Amino acid sequence: MAPSRVLRVLHVGYEMLVRYGDGLRLQDALYAARRKASTPDTLVLLQHHPVYTIGKRGSDSDFKITAEELVARGAETWHAPRGGEVTFHGPRQLVAYPVLDIREAKIGARAFVECLEDCVVDTLGKFEISGRGRVTGATGVWVGERKIAAIGVKLSHGVSTHGLALNVDTDLSSFDAIVPCGIADKEVTSIAAEVARAQHPPQSRVKSARVATSGHLLSAFAAEALYNDATNALLAAFARRLRYSTVMHERVNTEVDLNAVIHDDL
Repeated sequence: MAPSRVLRVLHVGYEMLVRYGDGLRLQDALYAARRKASTPDTLVLLQHHPVYTIGKRGSDSDFKITAEELVARGAETWHAPRGGEVTFHGPRQLVAYPVLDIREAKIGARAFVECLEDCVVDTLGKFEISGRGRVTGATGVWVGERKIAAIGVKLSHGVSTHGLALNVDTDLSSFDAIVPCGIADKEVTSIAAEVARAQHPPQSRVKSARVATSGHLLSAFAAEALYNDATNALLAAFARRLRYSTVMHERVNTEVDLNAVIHDDL
């Protein structure tokens, strides 16, 4: 009989936006614990406070506005130790950080990235959105020619950190400040935008699937419901594709809770 595979899931509450630096500290703690085998594979699900992250292949030339303008928008900028170029994280975007031992999972580095793409494609299917991953030279998940999810991971000693960002009802205007993922001639989209695209003919849609000045399509209540549905679908796809037999859930609702997890796992 194959050994039982256990997945620990840290759900950060919908109302809590995690600063990127705190997200790094959390991943560092989980990485150290996973290497010591003092915690099982862990999947962190959260939203970030607005931040632009620069991956190993990114550079300042990927920004269309100045650092001062970014600060004026209330966004942070971080160099991230992950693959990929520049991307945006913010409210109503589902970020998933899998901290797992890929050797124990018997999966290679490229296959792991493709597995994350497949998990997002499965998630989009729950909303009747046809997504595609495994696009040569364009890691991530696409709907037509529009990018809906960015993927960038770090692997060290067989343990993964960083992961994926899926636009649920993200303010897509935030991507106007950058060349997202180093691809200048492609659009960015979200689950909410694609649902709206399917429900309304092109001539009646707001350009770039934006409404009013908020950059979002949905009310706060509808956005939370959509985010929760996307979270549940992504978690189910992740657990199924990586063959976890047991899933343990933990809630993180405050900064005190977050700091406690970091302290306990160090």
